[in-house]
Amino acid sequence: MKDFQQALLEAIETANKSFGVRQMRLLKNIEAYGAVAALKEIFRKNQVSDGFEQLCRIGHTELTAEALAVKYHTLFTDDEINFCFSELCAVGFYKA
Repeated sequence: MKDFQQALLEAIETANKSFGVRQMRLLKNIEAYGAVAALKEIFRKNQVSDGFEQLCRIGHTELTAEALAVKYHTLFTDDEINFCFSELCAVGFYKA
């Protein structure tokens, strides 16, 4: 779990420093609840994370929390990963 949280925090930092994509609400929730719990709550509401649309629009979908959740799929339920996969497919991150 620590590897995932570290990877997510690094992605958020890169998105901010390199591309100006700020994800303050997500950061605040990670600090309060931890990365996995924060994302589980977002996915439970069928919402995407802060910065998802902006990062996809500028071609850096790999920096989204959803892409990292798929990479660390063992930390999430099948439904949560299916939600992420669906959102990532919708923006063309995965090609058929």
